[in-house]
Amino acid sequence: METQGDSTKSLSDEAQLLHDAREWLSRAVRLAVQTSKIKVWVPLLCSSVLSGYYLYTLHKKPAAAIDFPSPPPQPSATVVVETAPLAHNSALAGQAARAQSVAPDAGEDYIAIRQQAQQAHAAQQFTDEARLWKQFMERSPLPQEACPAIGQAYERVGQIDDSIEAFEQCVSLEPANVEILIGFAHALQTKQDFTRAAALYRQAIVKDPNNLDAQTGLALVQLKQNHLQEADQAVRGILHKAPANTDAILIEGIIAWRERRLPDAQKIFLRGTALDDRRADFHAFLGRIAEAELRPQDALREYERALALDPSDSDIASRRDRLQETKP
Repeated sequence: METQGDSTKSLSDEAQLLHDAREWLSRAVRLAVQTSKIKVWVPLLCSSVLSGYYLYTLHKKPAAAIDFPSPPPQPSATVVVETAPLAHNSALAGQAARAQSVAPDAGEDYIAIRQQAQQAHAAQQFTDEARLWKQFMERSPLPQEACPAIGQAYERVGQIDDSIEAFEQCVSLEPANVEILIGFAHALQTKQDFTRAAALYRQAIVKDPNNLDAQTGLALVQLKQNHLQEADQAVRGILHKAPANTDAILIEGIIAWRERRLPDAQKIFLRGTALDDRRADFHAFLGRIAEAELRPQDALREYERALALDPSDSDIASRRDRLQETKP
């Protein structure tokens, strides 16, 4: 790159050349005067004139032609400082717009609602649990996550119609979910809609042939429909796979009780108490067998045990009270 010192030197050289050209022109004129030979002074004169003209035009060259090149513009720190926040704010604005399009109207936190519902379930506050699950289904992008808990919560507080309505919504969201089908069937069974309950249990068995809850539920519905042969066949299949299944043992004992096979029924219920002594049903039926066999003391003892485990059983409470009144 040409520096300012180099340019100053070039200008000095041009001035010297111009001075020399003038000297040559003067010598040419003197020579022309001193000689009459055209061949000598004419070419020399022409050459001097041309050289002088060239140097003259060079000396008169506009100053802009030798301007130093401007250095490239340096990046401005102000640009970086000012534009970066603008870009950041733009990104935040885009995120906010996307969040607003997905979030509920009031900015409800459905994750917090789900946690509250789970806490209510753990505290056995089933009314609150059902209410919270309903809010969750209204606000969550995945309402099926409330299933089957919402239907079961309604059923636990005796709101069977609400339970069935909730399960209908759950089935519409996940028609192939076996757990939802079983919960729905149980709610219908509680409402004594045994035909629909049996159909749902069968659907669950088709989807999961090894599901013992669905098989046991179907056997219990068949028992309630007084289809004893079908129920007995179903129970035998369950106990073959799971001999310690106390639900199946209870159904097997009830079948024997209804068929008036009291010794068999007693053995079955005693087998059940050996596996789970805290099931009130086993003790209640053992008391009824003892009462039928005219063993009031044994019956009273079993009734007391059953009521200690389930104080809400009004039928057993009435039987116990009657035995106490007739006690000698």
